[in-house]
Amino acid sequence: MTIRSTGRAIFCVAALFALALAPTAGMGQDFPTKPIHIIVPYAPGGGTDVLARIVAQHLSEELKQQVVVDNKPGAGGSLGAGLAAKAPADGYTLVVATSATMMFPALYKDLGFDPVNDFTPIALIGTSPFILIANNNLPVKNMSELIALAKSKPGSLSYGSAGNGSVNHITMELFKVMAGVDILHVPYKGSSGALTDVMGGQISMMMDTVISATQQIKGGKVKALGATGLERSSLSPDLPTISEQGPKGYEATVWYGLAAPKGVPDAIAQKLNMQINKVLGSTALRQRFASLGAEPVLINTTEFGKLMAADEKKWGSVIRSANIRVQ
Repeated sequence: MTIRSTGRAIFCVAALFALALAPTAGMGQDFPTKPIHIIVPYAPGGGTDVLARIVAQHLSEELKQQVVVDNKPGAGGSLGAGLAAKAPADGYTLVVATSATMMFPALYKDLGFDPVNDFTPIALIGTSPFILIANNNLPVKNMSELIALAKSKPGSLSYGSAGNGSVNHITMELFKVMAGVDILHVPYKGSSGALTDVMGGQISMMMDTVISATQQIKGGKVKALGATGLERSSLSPDLPTISEQGPKGYEATVWYGLAAPKGVPDAIAQKLNMQINKVLGSTALRQRFASLGAEPVLINTTEFGKLMAADEKKWGSVIRSANIRVQ
């Protein structure tokens, strides 16, 4: 499933409002009557946490009710997600689910919950592509040259990641499979160490976030080879996608969304979706997201559920084929 930005949003706010109006009768009409808690399964200050807090602030204003962010880090994000899965299904506990959440079943042997079947999809918040960056001395200018070099010297090039099982590890493994290349994985304890070594030439390349990569590219410290979305990002429109250059069809967009425990009444889920999409359409929120390298996306609960299921299947296949395990 392709995720499109607000400029090409699947549904406009007005249409979403109209579609959600009928289901919000009865139970959903008075919701919420007390604070809503959003579990962020990562430590404070990270990109996921910041995006969640921006949405929480705007949603509090829209609902005229407090929306509280609770950080529950641990086990790569699976701890907080597991706590949310076991919370009451009343709409007052939400969790930030990401594309990384959909990787958990294949990464963890005893996860204790299913990120598709144990959650009710509420709303997609936004997306952010990675950029494949390389050391300036690597003798390639684009993806075609990189693939040719990698094929001519199997195992001689290297890439860094934030650690075994991290998103930038698994997205790079997908690239390796689709491009038919052998590039050595070098795991780090966080992305910053990998980025430092790409700039220093200790490793050849890495997948990095738009905001981090753009700063280093503009500073001339690394070079950009391609973005991971199927379509060019409005945040870096001059940078070709990997899919444009090859391998065709490659996509590894990171998305962020809100989910609730399974069994939340549909009226409440639809009302939350409507209100979240409404705040995502605001100029102030879009500007805040853009400063973080993210683009808000407006879709309904059904489409978000399809995205979750598709990503669990997609990334599970990559993880199993690469024999990646973190537990």
